[in-house]
Amino acid sequence: MAEPLSTGRRSFWRSSLLTLPVLLWSMLMFSRALAQPGLAPKLAAFITLAFVVILFHQMMRTAETNRWRRYFFVALGFLFPIGFVWDLIALRGSMSIPVERMISGDTPFCFLAIPMMILPAALTKTVIFPGSILPTASNPHAIAAMVSLWLVATLALGKGWCAYGCFFGGIEEGFASFAKKPRIKRLDPRWRWMPWAVLAAVVLLSAVIVEPVYCSWLCPFKAVTEYPQVRSLETAAQAGIFISLFLGLVIVLPLLTKKRTQCSFLCPFGAFQSIFSKTSAVDVRIDTARCVPCNLCENNCPTLSIDRDAVKAGRPMMSCMRCGACVDICPRDAAVWHIKGTAPGAGGERARLLHLYAAWAFAVMFGGSIIANTLSKLIGLVV
Repeated sequence: MAEPLSTGRRSFWRSSLLTLPVLLWSMLMFSRALAQPGLAPKLAAFITLAFVVILFHQMMRTAETNRWRRYFFVALGFLFPIGFVWDLIALRGSMSIPVERMISGDTPFCFLAIPMMILPAALTKTVIFPGSILPTASNPHAIAAMVSLWLVATLALGKGWCAYGCFFGGIEEGFASFAKKPRIKRLDPRWRWMPWAVLAAVVLLSAVIVEPVYCSWLCPFKAVTEYPQVRSLETAAQAGIFISLFLGLVIVLPLLTKKRTQCSFLCPFGAFQSIFSKTSAVDVRIDTARCVPCNLCENNCPTLSIDRDAVKAGRPMMSCMRCGACVDICPRDAAVWHIKGTAPGAGGERARLLHLYAAWAFAVMFGGSIIANTLSKLIGLVV
């Protein structure tokens, strides 16, 4: 019999004790910003520190994960493009990047390009992304730093990157949260295979033409970050595709379905991250003896990682991003956190704590710095 997770609200003081490691880690992460001259960076760091600590405290106090994670994740998603575009305009006066600057390696690195870089790097020792390996004055977002950060986070969290670190996912999750009920309640499950097809296609094509194909032609988030300067029919077509995919998959469909449709139906990086689901120490299991089934977990999974077959198998699909939505919504505690290598259902709350300490440490270090940086810019406008 599985150990019940929903044991009710913890006391304030017990929740505070469990939050203490996160408080200390957050103070360490924001210590440099708090010591900077000027009011704006100090205030932004303090607000962000309080924000992440309070959210974690609420996770501990309420035994809910997804609602409080989502507040952080959506804030990250909507603040990231503001700060990113702000920096782009300050550096080069525009969101668009001239071809000459791409050739000179002046493009900020994007983690979505990582799966497309592997084959060319292995076969030809060529880095196909038009960015710099190490930080420069005009391009601080270097390849080496981002790949190293991604690797550490992926080994610890696996697909959890998509729930705690992918600021792009935060944008579509924000739009998916606006409506109270979905207008489109049923999506064809066969669309779940599309990201794998896109992943295979862009990896092979990128190796053949020595160019990150997804970044050049399919990435919806070019619409809110940077894009090639429109100088020809080709670059105009690229811009049109970026904007159309952003409007359709990141705004409209999430509003209608309450799902992360870009992540579920297009993103090759999400499929790539699913391969690393085995590296994380914690996953989610479903106790089939307790399950009714009521379909609440299936209906509330933002990435379509649970269906009837998954419930029967006792675990979500490998695309599960460890957001906790299924665990939080289950009325019978059939969906539980699970430490790999232990009996299914044993130590659900210990598994949740192990997952959250790792995930929140990464979220504070990576996403917290992005939030604080953007807030500092916005606060600087009024103080």
